[in-house]
Amino acid sequence: MTSEIIVVDPAAEDDVQKAALAPRLKTLEGARVGLIDNSKHMAEETLREVEALLKTRYGVSAVSYYRKRNASVPTPPDVLQELTSKCDAFVHGVAD
Repeated sequence: MTSEIIVVDPAAEDDVQKAALAPRLKTLEGARVGLIDNSKHMAEETLREVEALLKTRYGVSAVSYYRKRNASVPTPPDVLQELTSKCDAFVHGVAD
């Protein structure tokens, strides 16, 4: 009688997709910025401070805010589509 042992590697597969970085904005003055809150502890407080700084110090004209329902899920594609259609830049907040 022979036994077979199967070893399973729980690590994620290396399926890397390369993408170029978006070009930097010349200025934030008048820019529309999207804030994506990952819903972790203190993320909202952190991003609200970032929002205030962007508006008062850097002249950002509008901020769109989206809070994910939990940190382990990606931002839904329809939300990303909507935000990218009306924002010039994004901040994705991670906090704990």
